[in-house]
Amino acid sequence: MKLLIDAVESSRFMTESQSKSLTEKLITLTSDTNAGKFKRNLHVPGRVKSENKQIFYIVDSINEAINSGKRISFQYIDYNSRTKEVLRNKGNAYTISPYSLIWNGDYYYLVGYYHEKDDIRTFRVDRIKAQPEILEVAADPVPEDFDITRYTREVFRMYDTEEPVPVTLVCENEVMKGVLDAFGMDIKVKRAEKGHFQTTVMACTSPTFYGWVFQWEGRVRITAPEVVVQAYAALARKVLRE
Repeated sequence: MKLLIDAVESSRFMTESQSKSLTEKLITLTSDTNAGKFKRNLHVPGRVKSENKQIFYIVDSINEAINSGKRISFQYIDYNSRTKEVLRNKGNAYTISPYSLIWNGDYYYLVGYYHEKDDIRTFRVDRIKAQPEILEVAADPVPEDFDITRYTREVFRMYDTEEPVPVTLVCENEVMKGVLDAFGMDIKVKRAEKGHFQTTVMACTSPTFYGWVFQWEGRVRITAPEVVVQAYAALARKVLRE
């Protein structure tokens, strides 16, 4: 119960009022005698909470569509330079065959087939404008070779702007935990130069991946393929020029 309350209070995808309301409901599941023990003292610095009050209905609709094998349609939110809400795709609805929901980084994400672009895409659920419309059209089935675990590890965590490719990294031993957090426990590792290990991971070579490498301040180096090495160097030079 205490762990559930902590998860609810710290969750980003719920609004402040939703977290408070759900916490109060959880506490009613215990006796009045024990209720005082469930006052939590969890502080999450800088935690930005969602402002989407329809999040529960959105998640329910997506689950209902997945279970019934139907397509969904929804508008998707972005923000302009004045932090004002704007609609992406010129306000046109996205038509999606939903595959799965992913919980990552305290947010819900929808993974599905985006029909207008003929591609698999991810959408942050709290940025869906309103409860999706469940269409009377059968969803495209999940491809037999689609592995949601592999997709999450190789594509989703570094964003799906590029196809994943094998990238060789040479890392200081002290950053092993960070590498495992990013790419999973089943990566192949071997010794490299003193105090370092080498591994080859599948990663989308997007700015997000390069940003992940950069945060280690040289303790993680890209050594292959050469095209990725050069792309990372070019991005660093571009940032220095700007």
